[in-house]
Amino acid sequence: MSANPTICLALPTLFDAVVARFELDGSAPVQTFGWRQPTKHKRTTARIAWVPGTPSGQVGDVGAPKKTGDRDTYRSLGTLGELFTVYIEANDPVRPEDERAQYTVTRLLFDAWLRAVYLAAHGTFEIQSLDWNTEKNERRNGTELVCVCSIEASIPDSPWTLAPDDTEADITTSLEDVSEQTLTATP
Repeated sequence: MSANPTICLALPTLFDAVVARFELDGSAPVQTFGWRQPTKHKRTTARIAWVPGTPSGQVGDVGAPKKTGDRDTYRSLGTLGELFTVYIEANDPVRPEDERAQYTVTRLLFDAWLRAVYLAAHGTFEIQSLDWNTEKNERRNGTELVCVCSIEASIPDSPWTLAPDDTEADITTSLEDVSEQTLTATP
């Protein structure tokens, strides 16, 4: 049994679509996905970090099933209002002490990010909160917006396994090979 190739997770799909949109538009800030963020010190480029869940670890709520598009070929068991946090950081290295310049570059990056998200997920995406990170150490390294969002993610009624179909045969063969070698080596 293997993963159904027609099923995809909403959050990674949105991430990929936003990265592609930035590339198509001719700007490509560094975008990362996951819980481990690169260091923030001495950054010289714009960065957007996507982190599943909220800063406190919330995943979201499961609600009634919704059909999320014509391409759905499976029954939905429910809809996860999946929460995620996006850290949008930018700086103007020419004017590190000019807070208006730092504000401007970060706001423009946020606007471009929101446009890309809107084009990819209009109607299934919502901003829950948007806050400036006002820690003093952010001043000289630019500014940062912290955006907690949700996306409707279908929970499909489809079998799924971690390993591909043929992995079990490989493991069985490998174990048989090892036991045959052990038997041969023993007097």
